[in-house]
Amino acid sequence: MPRRSSVGLAEVASLETLSAAFWRAARHASARVEVERFAADLPAQLAGLRRDILEQRVPDDRWQELAVFDPKPRRVLAPCFRDRVLHHALMLHMGPVLDRALVADTFACRVGRGALAAVHRAQQHTRAHPWFVKVDMRSYFASIDHAILLALLARRFKNPALLGLCERIVRQAPPSGTDAHRGLPIGALTSQYFANSYLDGFDRFLLEHQRVDGIVRYMDDVVWWCASRGQARDTLAAARAFLAEHRRLTVKPDARIGRSIAGVTFLGFRILPDALRLSLRRRRRHRAARRRWEAHYLAGRADSRQLQRGYDSAHAIVQHAASLPWRRLELARRPPLDA
Repeated sequence: MPRRSSVGLAEVASLETLSAAFWRAARHASARVEVERFAADLPAQLAGLRRDILEQRVPDDRWQELAVFDPKPRRVLAPCFRDRVLHHALMLHMGPVLDRALVADTFACRVGRGALAAVHRAQQHTRAHPWFVKVDMRSYFASIDHAILLALLARRFKNPALLGLCERIVRQAPPSGTDAHRGLPIGALTSQYFANSYLDGFDRFLLEHQRVDGIVRYMDDVVWWCASRGQARDTLAAARAFLAEHRRLTVKPDARIGRSIAGVTFLGFRILPDALRLSLRRRRRHRAARRRWEAHYLAGRADSRQLQRGYDSAHAIVQHAASLPWRRLELARRPPLDA
């Protein structure tokens, strides 16, 4: 059993932690009125939050539902700003412990990692190993089992009050599906960390028990590499069984086995041993971003400078791939507005 951290509510509720958590939460908040209201009486707000943490009266359990359509429609539930401060305070202490437990080739929700680093690491494996297996999970966040997650957290942390706070956060969130004992809301910081940690055992199962040649995981998108097609088939069958038994997760039916030299589509790129190319999804995102900003400009909702920034953001979607021929063709088909 791993050595468990002794971090408790006193550390989470310290005014130093809560102050840092406020600024982190405010930096990424979209509900500015709620942030301004909290900031207008900041010392009293932080003191009240500290008291409620120590007396185990949090979270407030108020949520806002948002509609997100990138790359597909999702139901995003965001906690109220006070709970966001709480989540940031919690992760300032729990986050490093959870991060240290992850294998090196896990890239989501980690400082200095991210999607692009995952793509480059996947390309390294593609150059070195002949076969790959690519999977992702069906309704991942909505399928996370509360009892399994809380048991995994109890393997890392030993303070009962801290674990009790985690349980309230996990169980009080509105259910993501029909089962009240499963699912995490996508819009909560704690959900991102907990969901990332939920599959750490799967990473180790592949590396230590199945002896795969390499692995890259970005949340529930997973690619691993094998020496032969037979090993790829065997490890895929073993992965399905492990996830069903130990995590109550289902691998989507479009799991793919292929030759590395032919390329693997991962995180919006077609990854080849010697090149990164655009996936169809990323091309569509680029087109949609251009058209959205051009529509704003034509409707008078954006000036020429804002339009140029919009073009820059659209270009950022494709800039890391070998996309110059495609972009030239795209501009010939649909020239940019003369801003």
